[in-house]
Amino acid sequence: MLQSFYTAFTGLTADKTWLSVISDNIANVNTIGYKAERAVFEDLLARSLTTFKNGAPVNQEIGGGTYVAATVKDFSQGTFMNTNNPLDLALDGEGFFMVKDSAGVTYYTRNGEFRLDANGDLINMQGMKVQGWMLDENGNLAGAIGNINVPMDMNPKSTTYVAFDEPSNLDSRAAFIVDNPNTADVDESIFNPANSLTYNYVNAVTVYDSLGNPHELDYYFIHKQDTSGNAYWLVYASLDGKPVEIPKDGSNYAFLKISFKTDGSLDTTDIKGFGAVTDQGTETLTESSDSGEFTLSTSPVVPGSLGDVTYTVGTVTRTLYDDGKGNLIDKDTGDIRGSIDYSTGKIYISELANNGSTDSITVASYQTYDSTESTNALDPKQIETAAVSLNNGAAPMKLSFNILNLKQVASDFIFYAEQDGNSKGDLIALAVSEDGVIKATYSNGKVKDIARLAIATFKDKEMLVRKGEGLYLPNMQTFTPVIMPGGVISKVRSGMLEMSNVDIANEFINLITAQRSYQANARVITTDDQILQETMNIKR
Repeated sequence: MLQSFYTAFTGLTADKTWLSVISDNIANVNTIGYKAERAVFEDLLARSLTTFKNGAPVNQEIGGGTYVAATVKDFSQGTFMNTNNPLDLALDGEGFFMVKDSAGVTYYTRNGEFRLDANGDLINMQGMKVQGWMLDENGNLAGAIGNINVPMDMNPKSTTYVAFDEPSNLDSRAAFIVDNPNTADVDESIFNPANSLTYNYVNAVTVYDSLGNPHELDYYFIHKQDTSGNAYWLVYASLDGKPVEIPKDGSNYAFLKISFKTDGSLDTTDIKGFGAVTDQGTETLTESSDSGEFTLSTSPVVPGSLGDVTYTVGTVTRTLYDDGKGNLIDKDTGDIRGSIDYSTGKIYISELANNGSTDSITVASYQTYDSTESTNALDPKQIETAAVSLNNGAAPMKLSFNILNLKQVASDFIFYAEQDGNSKGDLIALAVSEDGVIKATYSNGKVKDIARLAIATFKDKEMLVRKGEGLYLPNMQTFTPVIMPGGVISKVRSGMLEMSNVDIANEFINLITAQRSYQANARVITTDDQILQETMNIKR
């Protein structure tokens, strides 16, 4: 008789535990990343007796009640809540985010409420460091898993590489540059940036020095034809007006000579330097009449190569520089005081014309070029240039050109170039892609892949133990989870959070069931008490 009291009591105890599990689930209906718990009931056996009648077993089994043997976590996917915060992340699929505390312990969580701290480290709401791989300049995983740090600014990077990429095209229908007999005073067959008749196209790309200063890299394209009728192009490059020369076979060349195949693709076997450059010394020039005109002893002149031009007006000494576009600029005032015709070597100084005297000027140096070309061909993927000195304190710039994707077909001229430099930039925005790559946007317009989130999964997720605050630890510290980059087993949803997967309707049904079960077990105890009372009354 007394056994039934204790049997019913086990039911009360189990139902009380079940109610605790249900109330915990309901309480966490708004907890981000929470996974519902389910109580597992098992029966208790008070005694079991087996007898045999006519050789057949007869069992007599009396149960001792029930108990909650375990709780099982429901790891099913929760619904997503849109937050519009790019660092709020949710996993669409299997796995857990990895976070590490200050003691070096790694926890696992489905709660993706992350933010940046003052040092740029990605952390969760408890200040734990989110784990992942930092990426190198090419976007590849660099090193082992560790803390993710987002730089608050981007250092300037000097341009070292410029590539002509698709759909860059030189129009095969462009006219050949030849001497125009109708303008006897100008030879259009000799390149001159100041004369648009001496080239077909010009375009520019912005590059950066070691201090992050922008510079204009100009490309002039000149369509030519040799004596055999074969077409080719000359390409002249200048950096802020200074010539960008190509060293090959012991000489520097002013131009790049390129040819194309009959299908319009680049002829990689016929890419050479053209126009060997010769450095000329200092020259003092005297005008032949009071016209302000002076003529260098040798031409044609490499545009932008003219050294300082000095002369005296009264008691004032002027110093002019060549801007690479045919203008001579006063270094002190920035005024245009003269010009140079690169094809003839003629220099004109406006304030020295018709001043009643025969004046002289000194040219510190200049470069000329001829019509020779390099013996050996250049690599179209890596055409190295000579260093160009800058006067702003930055390191000299040495570039590498890649023209492999340049083509020539009967279509309009298209210029598209990429370069690898940048100015200084400050962090203005973050984004996270579906494969867990954290992308930082900086004020200089650059978007850089910073890191990739690490996602962990377990062969048996039930070995995970809740540690509160949405964190889990494996119950065996030596157990190694399966770790992989985001996007492999689950997609990372940016600007969203995974809500609790608690089903309120189901929990209310469980709540009603637990309540009725508790009442029924209580009634068993009441009934046992009444029967025991009747038994006591037999004595009367």
